[in-house]
Amino acid sequence: MTAAALVTCWLTPTPAVAAALQGASAKASVLSLEGDDPAKAAGLSKALQSEFTRRGFTGGREMSLAELKLTMGCDEPPTAACLASGGKTLGVDRMAYGTLTKKGAGYALNINVMEVGSATVSQSVSVELGADALAEASLSATAKDIGVKVLGPEAALPPPVVGPVEGPKVDDSPPPGKQGKYIWGKYDAPTWKKAGLGASAALTVVGLGVALGTYLQIRPGGPLKQDLVAAGNASLDDNKKSNDVDPNTPDDLCQRARETPAGGADGTVTNKDMAAICNKGDTLAKVSTAGWIATGVFLGATLVFTTLLFVHKRGPTTEAMRRRGFSMGMAPSRGGFVVGTQFKF
Repeated sequence: MTAAALVTCWLTPTPAVAAALQGASAKASVLSLEGDDPAKAAGLSKALQSEFTRRGFTGGREMSLAELKLTMGCDEPPTAACLASGGKTLGVDRMAYGTLTKKGAGYALNINVMEVGSATVSQSVSVELGADALAEASLSATAKDIGVKVLGPEAALPPPVVGPVEGPKVDDSPPPGKQGKYIWGKYDAPTWKKAGLGASAALTVVGLGVALGTYLQIRPGGPLKQDLVAAGNASLDDNKKSNDVDPNTPDDLCQRARETPAGGADGTVTNKDMAAICNKGDTLAKVSTAGWIATGVFLGATLVFTTLLFVHKRGPTTEAMRRRGFSMGMAPSRGGFVVGTQFKF
């Protein structure tokens, strides 16, 4: 996980983190596209709906963007509040909609993802497509590429834990009358094992607290987003035209706020108040990334020390490890690390 992945458009967290915290019960719909080539728009809409459903972006009623605007009586262009009202009518929490228009020899596709509850656009993607990308044989691959751009890459399964290659099993049980050198069970563990477990568990809690605390600040509809929207509204209400940034635009608010105004000196920005909020969001996103990584690492250490509390031996350490096939592996995964151990009893 990278800090860049945590700040998409308006300080949007990565899809994996957002999905985990919003819950799997959220419903979503992909509205059929509007366009000046109805046949191409209908074909791509069907492919996108199939791909988004496969990615879990589903559960709501189907409708076209044109039908929703007509049903809700939205103006042209429709406001975010009007579209969000339509999403509530459909009974969804998230809604993807857009347009497909001819551009030269190809087409221009614009897709927005709206968080219905807060009436905010959390993702806005523009893609230029060649005519061949909308051919019937190419629609599935085109929809998959667009799904990655809008929803992010699919989470990969963590790699298997690396361990020793097992050979033929050998009966290494101790001869009658002799005790084994490697013991599994509850016992009075050394102080260093207990201290290691306590420290790693405490650091896991701290890392998780930092990760969650910073995420709650930068989540869609969170305090930082609300401050950003408020600052944008304030810029429209004052008498200074040069700092206006409309918070209802589908563009990236931070990018708009950080642009150098026409005729402005190098280093100046359109709206310094909004730029300061965005800078704070960038910092919190980096802290959140570090928090999730630390949580994974220290959780792995906690598992290791928990295991060690139940492992003790009567003979030398190296001999016990060799005879019992003890191994431990760690591999990165989305949002942290996976730690595994292996024993033979």
